[in-house]
Amino acid sequence: MVRFSIIKAFFKKEIAQTLRDKKMIGMIFVAPIIQMTLFGFALTSEVKNISISCIYSQRDVLSRQIEKRLLESGWFVTAETAERVDYSKILSERKAEAVLVMQSQGLLKEIERGSAKIQLLIDAVNPQRAVQIENYVKNIISQTVSQELKDTAAAGGMPIDLNVRILYNPSLESAFFMIPALLGFILCIFTVMLTGISLSKEKESGTFEKLISSPVTVWEILLGKTLTYSLLGFIVALSMVIVAYFLFGITVKGGIFKLLLACSIFIVSSCSVAIFISTLAKTQQQAMMGSLIFLFPALLLSGLIFPVENIPVYARWIAYINPLYYLLETLRNIVLKGGDWIVMIHNSIALGLIGMVLLIFGVKKFSSKLHNT
Repeated sequence: MVRFSIIKAFFKKEIAQTLRDKKMIGMIFVAPIIQMTLFGFALTSEVKNISISCIYSQRDVLSRQIEKRLLESGWFVTAETAERVDYSKILSERKAEAVLVMQSQGLLKEIERGSAKIQLLIDAVNPQRAVQIENYVKNIISQTVSQELKDTAAAGGMPIDLNVRILYNPSLESAFFMIPALLGFILCIFTVMLTGISLSKEKESGTFEKLISSPVTVWEILLGKTLTYSLLGFIVALSMVIVAYFLFGITVKGGIFKLLLACSIFIVSSCSVAIFISTLAKTQQQAMMGSLIFLFPALLLSGLIFPVENIPVYARWIAYINPLYYLLETLRNIVLKGGDWIVMIHNSIALGLIGMVLLIFGVKKFSSKLHNT
């Protein structure tokens, strides 16, 4: 028979023990409220803040009006408008998500001749976003032309031939967008959660005294603890690449070397996160909670599910200090675009800075705790 007096005693004990720990109070009560507030305002599936580059002659009134309507719609923001033939380079370097190329002779003249054409190039790494971009642009061009040329549009329909080119994911397969991101997230789980728990286990089991008495340095301890899970993360990542190839036909266009290089740079940052979390946690339970508190917002603010461009500007800086965001950007660029070195260098510098800052704080705190134990 269940004795409720015993259950009541256990309940009081656990409540008192939990509320005595200020870190646990923060994890249980404060973190969920902050996350709900942040994600409630920041995350939306609506496609907006689309960076678009419009290429046209400045004397072309109609083209200028189309660009104005695009920007006034609230869906688009202006991007680079470099005068060069290789417009796809703007997309591969992530300087724009779409490029609208209008005839240099002027749309009005070409409409009169009956040969008006506009080319729309779309970065389709995110297929759902690409479809929405195409629909938005088509509707705005149609509305603008109809209003500017009421008689012509009414008589002959849409007088402009819109040529749409879908780049990097022409079949608009969601798997091509999600699998590189899942690969990065799995690697993040291995390096952050397992490494953090492993380091906290030493403190909880009381084996720090043995580490102090043994002839090892702080760096040797940390490398010994992190390399194992880093290697496991590499093995899992490679196995996912192999499975993705045979099941979904996804190939790494940039090559395995670039992919492993990107993962290696990320591991430095993610292990720095794990070290930092482990210095704050006293037990494995706290380390796991701390890892989950990091991984949940890191996942949502990485671009895996919701595009980072959708996040309001005032909150977007949080995504820009998220190492997972830079890894997913790099992996998608390598897998789908061939791995543009400019993108890789930019993301690697960001990952390096994040990792260096966290590593300095983490190692310093870990070292002081190790010698005070």
